[in-house]
Amino acid sequence: METGNQLKRKYGLLMTFAMVTGTVIGSGIFFRNETILATVGNDMWTGVMAWVIGGLITLNIAYVFATLAVRNPEQAGLVGLSEYLVGRKYGYAFGWFLATIFFPSLTGVLAWVSARFTVVLFGWDADPSFSGYTYMIALFYLVAVYAMTVLSPKLATRFHISCAVLKVIPLILMGVVGTIVGLANGTTLDNMRSVSDYVPAAAGYLAANPFFVALVATIFAYIGWEAVLNIASEVKNPKRNLPIALVGGMLVIITIYVSYFVGIFSSAPLDQIAGAGGVLVAFESRFTEFAGTALFVFVIISCLGTLNGLMIGGQKTFYALATKKKGFNPDLFSQVDRVTNMPNNSASLFLLAVAAWMVIFGANSAGWYGDFFLTISGERVATFDIAGLVPITLNSFLIPVFIMTMIKQKDMHWFNRFVAPAAATIGALFLIYAVFYNQAGAALFYLGFFAITMTVGFLYYNHKKAKGGDSDNDGEALAEAAGTKG
Repeated sequence: METGNQLKRKYGLLMTFAMVTGTVIGSGIFFRNETILATVGNDMWTGVMAWVIGGLITLNIAYVFATLAVRNPEQAGLVGLSEYLVGRKYGYAFGWFLATIFFPSLTGVLAWVSARFTVVLFGWDADPSFSGYTYMIALFYLVAVYAMTVLSPKLATRFHISCAVLKVIPLILMGVVGTIVGLANGTTLDNMRSVSDYVPAAAGYLAANPFFVALVATIFAYIGWEAVLNIASEVKNPKRNLPIALVGGMLVIITIYVSYFVGIFSSAPLDQIAGAGGVLVAFESRFTEFAGTALFVFVIISCLGTLNGLMIGGQKTFYALATKKKGFNPDLFSQVDRVTNMPNNSASLFLLAVAAWMVIFGANSAGWYGDFFLTISGERVATFDIAGLVPITLNSFLIPVFIMTMIKQKDMHWFNRFVAPAAATIGALFLIYAVFYNQAGAALFYLGFFAITMTVGFLYYNHKKAKGGDSDNDGEALAEAAGTKG
């Protein structure tokens, strides 16, 4: 296999836009709505407010990075901008977090959710969340998508764009048809008058604030825009295409999400759609059983499209560290296949990281986390929801970037230099607070795990430096996956 270490700019505006919409719109909008409906009960407007506020906070954060990408196209990635504005060690820490926690854990979640909806579709298990069928199918989806992305990147690109188009069909149909029919036949008003049976423990949370629980649920549904920055070095004309994709894509996503939530709320009696399996019930109630099932297939395709997008972005994380002569065996993991122009060694290591997180999901399903937390605290927590916890550290990494933007970017327009980063900082802090408010115990447990993982990363960083393999002054900044090298 011939190898090099240079990724080419091969993604145009269509793929860049699809990376935003196709990676963000995926599983969260479907299975998180079940949690939100169970949480807000008959208070539809609280759910709408959670989707709007969560979306606006995410839009503002994406806008800040879009403006930075325009000014610094050679440092357009999350890690590249972190290194450029905050420092090399900070950029390395962010890259290690993305490679070992953020992308592999969320990729594992998407494989699980895609499999869960498949089990629901075929009715193979009454409890699809913890079914053996679910984990078996998740493993198949994971390996299949990995093989497609490393063996045929062009096919993976076409698949992602196709999924980005197909996945909006059930969302728009439910948003429009569900709302109109629900208002006409009285389902919407009946649900708004029904008695709310919100029970915090049923959703796995300790706190009893429906808005905060709903807001945290939306955070996962809005995650994914980061993936386009992770391939910034492969985007053609990034100064033009990245801002259009980030800002335009997020505006489209917020609009679709809000209309879809109202359509789902209006589709069937609340007690039938709140909880696991509610999405399928909603589609079958509004579009007949056959049509609803057909649309539900589009839901599964949507989830697989997001899995594909996270796989594409996540595969570049270890490569980014390796091009800086850091991480695991830099000479090996910085190689790029000359035929496919993919960092296949980095992709293989990323697949192992995802598999490790799948083991963690399995242990959580078996109740090991709840037993452990009960032992150390005397209180049982229902679930270790990594998708709801990882925003703590992601947003914590982003805040110093916003602060340094206000300090260093002296020739930016005052709005882009001060107002947008300040608002993004406040929004990120608010999201962190919301997670802690709902899951304080689980959040502390996660931060302990995060601290151990980061310590290992920095020990390896210092080890490489001591051996003379790299220093803070050599080479270019984190490269391709971080968007720092054209």
